[in-house]
Amino acid sequence: MTETRRLSAADGSGVSRSGATRYSLDAAIGTIWPSTDKLISEEVLAGIAREAAASDERGTLSTATLGRLRDAGYFGLPVPVGFGGGGANLLECAAVQRRLGKADPALAIAVNMHLFSIGLAVAQWRRQVNSCGLLLEAIATQKRIVASAFAEPHLGGSLLRSTAKAKRVPGGYRVTGVKSPCSLAAHCDLVCFQMQLDPVEPQGLLVAVIPSEATGVRVRHTWDALGMRASGSETLLLEDCFVPEELVFHRCEPGNDDDEVFATSLIWFCVTSTATYLGVASAAVEAACGGLRSATLAHLGAARAELPSVQGQLGELLAPTLALEAGCAKVADRLDSGQHDPCSLVPLAVAIKHVAVNTCIRAVEESAELVGGSSYARTGTFARLWRDVQAARFHPPIRLAARQLIGKWTLGLPFFFELDERPSS
Repeated sequence: MTETRRLSAADGSGVSRSGATRYSLDAAIGTIWPSTDKLISEEVLAGIAREAAASDERGTLSTATLGRLRDAGYFGLPVPVGFGGGGANLLECAAVQRRLGKADPALAIAVNMHLFSIGLAVAQWRRQVNSCGLLLEAIATQKRIVASAFAEPHLGGSLLRSTAKAKRVPGGYRVTGVKSPCSLAAHCDLVCFQMQLDPVEPQGLLVAVIPSEATGVRVRHTWDALGMRASGSETLLLEDCFVPEELVFHRCEPGNDDDEVFATSLIWFCVTSTATYLGVASAAVEAACGGLRSATLAHLGAARAELPSVQGQLGELLAPTLALEAGCAKVADRLDSGQHDPCSLVPLAVAIKHVAVNTCIRAVEESAELVGGSSYARTGTFARLWRDVQAARFHPPIRLAARQLIGKWTLGLPFFFELDERPSS
């Protein structure tokens, strides 16, 4: 096959039979996502990528990698410029997450929890100027890391309940509970979490931020998982921990909340987590292209990349991924425009997160299959990507709840942001 007719998978460019470049996959993706070089440099990402495999093998989050992100101003990305932050909107943050997910999936998944909490705080500040402004300024200027402690045992992925029980006391609340897994638990400066008043009250689910060194906050090192090994996702214990009233920045009804703050934060999480897994899929496709180009089939006298059947299968796995990229970016753009009620965008955000599970996992699995048996090595790139992408199954909204929500929305039935097994009437 002549050089002028070869499809270059390295840069995604198609070269016509006349030798003129006509199409570029990278150019197409560039029309979906904005440039984020001003927010995080390629040099920083390259350094992170170099450490990813070693961090995974150790099963620990690299402090050097976190240091790179701190120095780059990552943890203040969505904070308004007036508070010393990067002023990045949702679309830009998602584009950064896509690049970070490609460089180091476990790290990207972990720090995405920070972005979720900051997105929630920014939404609350925009809705009602209050103490969140001081919090946002401190996070941006002091480069603080926030751990999102929303996952709990026995919640089944519910987003708006908590088994962490809080009792009113003078000046605030006393809370006891278990948060697990909690990414960045041992590396954070602040903890953002939900707690539920006991006894239950109508606005009894509270969201607060407290210092990680507050009395009653303790980290138990329990993380030894299949994937996300270098995410620092430990168990965080709240033991009779005092939460001052002024550090509670959102209140809602347990199990059901349709206000703009919750809707905005849910959209932020769905979009940025989907973008992160798209980055993982992109890394797998890139690795596959390199493997296909270098793997020669002796009996055919050709590289795998030159075989039409392989090219077709590569296109088959990539097409849904490209469609998801376009959908993810569009939802982010709609929220950023400020022209739409965030609550109206929630079904779209839940849908892209739901679709991302199968789409991104399939892209990684089939990329490995195309390369062949060499991708099955325990310490290879594909092994790490395959393990990390599986986490998409467990991040809320989980598929059991997401598909139920979408169905109820379609039928116009009452819904809750959690799995509900009661018959609808």
